[in-house]
Amino acid sequence: MVKRKNKEEDLFHKNAKKLFPEEIGNNKSANLFNFGLSELRKESKKSNTPWVSIKHYKDTLKNNKIFNEIPEQGLSPEKIISVAVKKFFNGILNWRNPELQYNICAPVNITSQALICLAQEMNIHNINNDFAGNCLLAEKIISKMMADLIDIKQNKVKSLFSFGGTASNMYAMKLAINKTVPNAGKIGVPSNIHIFITSNAHFSHKTVGDWLGIGVDRLITIDSDSEGRSMVSDAENKARKIIENRGVIAGFFLNGGPFYNFTIDNVSEFVKLRSKLIKEYNLEYIPHIHVDSVIGWIWLMFNKYDFKKNPLNISPKILPIIKKQFKRAYKIRLADSWGVDFHKALGGCPTPCGLFVSNNGHELKLLSKSQRGICDTHHLGGDWSIDDPSDITLETSRSAGPALAALGSLLSMGKNGFRRFLTNQIMATKNFRDLIPNKTNLIVGNPRSLGFNTMVVIAPREIQEKKKQNWNSFLSLVENDEKLLTNLNNQLKLFYEWNFKKTKSDYSKRLGCSFSKSFYKTKFGKTISGLKYCL
Repeated sequence: MVKRKNKEEDLFHKNAKKLFPEEIGNNKSANLFNFGLSELRKESKKSNTPWVSIKHYKDTLKNNKIFNEIPEQGLSPEKIISVAVKKFFNGILNWRNPELQYNICAPVNITSQALICLAQEMNIHNINNDFAGNCLLAEKIISKMMADLIDIKQNKVKSLFSFGGTASNMYAMKLAINKTVPNAGKIGVPSNIHIFITSNAHFSHKTVGDWLGIGVDRLITIDSDSEGRSMVSDAENKARKIIENRGVIAGFFLNGGPFYNFTIDNVSEFVKLRSKLIKEYNLEYIPHIHVDSVIGWIWLMFNKYDFKKNPLNISPKILPIIKKQFKRAYKIRLADSWGVDFHKALGGCPTPCGLFVSNNGHELKLLSKSQRGICDTHHLGGDWSIDDPSDITLETSRSAGPALAALGSLLSMGKNGFRRFLTNQIMATKNFRDLIPNKTNLIVGNPRSLGFNTMVVIAPREIQEKKKQNWNSFLSLVENDEKLLTNLNNQLKLFYEWNFKKTKSDYSKRLGCSFSKSFYKTKFGKTISGLKYCL
């Protein structure tokens, strides 16, 4: 028995040394990563398709012993990785494939991937200096880069990495609450607090309103115009009623390029409205203005681009489109805060890699746990840390990986790299939209969008043979014919389901687009479904 125990103990120590190598810069993780990549290549039915289809997926499913319970003795890393690829990677998306137009997620820049792997290898925590070493500096450098994109003094802007757009909206909404009710952290959110959101807002705005205790009933929706931009006049009318009924408007959450239409609101007009309300009603607080720009921020790369000389020789077909959208995005500088998702669209980073940007960095003190008397973070032992963002961050354990990955993406691409990428996206989108009505019985559902997402709907028979086969003619029919709209929505859904089921055994043959059951609402509140192509 003693010998057996010693033998098992020796085996344990040998395995532990293999799984947790102590040498800095050892390549054992890298070797396993390369092994995993080779397994993925070997098991994929094709080398480069929008969807990954694994050869031996069904065979692996029959073997239910592995992964269904914790083994008494550990398995080899190679075996675990090999089975994991076969069992779990079937049906994943290949975001680097140009035929994939499924959604807005980003193809990963290899520089970003390498840096995030390094951060994870060393398990760097961006809690404070004692945990992070100098890695907090990457977050500060990116903060300065964001300031430069909107021509604000670098020392005025402060940014925090978090888990995505929902997080940046949460930071902004929490700031909005604390600015209007400084002791909300202790007494809770008063029942007279209201937040204005847009009709095209991402659902995360309501998620945050729910989680922070405001309640979705106190999120006031601003009506939009035909382009999808929030109407300042509607916001003003609703704001006046709330204030006159002793309500508090904690903030305005505006469009900064949401996915379907990439609409960017007139930020400057909302800033003027805020000033007007403060002056007329002698408000003792300043409503927070946040722009949900986690996708639309990319147009800021055109700051200081010479549109007249046009050094990149951007086609005159799309140059005015890019310039118009940039001018709208640039007004983000007037807001209090905005968001960036480097893991979406052209950001080039692994998920999650979100950034909350405060144009008034000093306001982040309103989130301080210590200064507001919320709690003492003595568990972290940051008494001698020069920098301790954990005092204001939502998460305690933040990886350094996202900040390093974002820095790698920004430095390896440069402004012109991002400009080229965006130009290509807009050009491809324009060509795609031009071809649809001429070559198919389909209609572009967002023809006025300045972005690179295209919604596609089925043309009713009533207009298929007519010359005016466009979005306006489609709307004029379906808005007054609920039965027709229901039928068209069902047809599109059945088509997508047919494609989904037909390609279930081989994902590599699946359509590259996705389906949305409600990308647009008619004036009577009825939803319109569409195929979503993000080129």
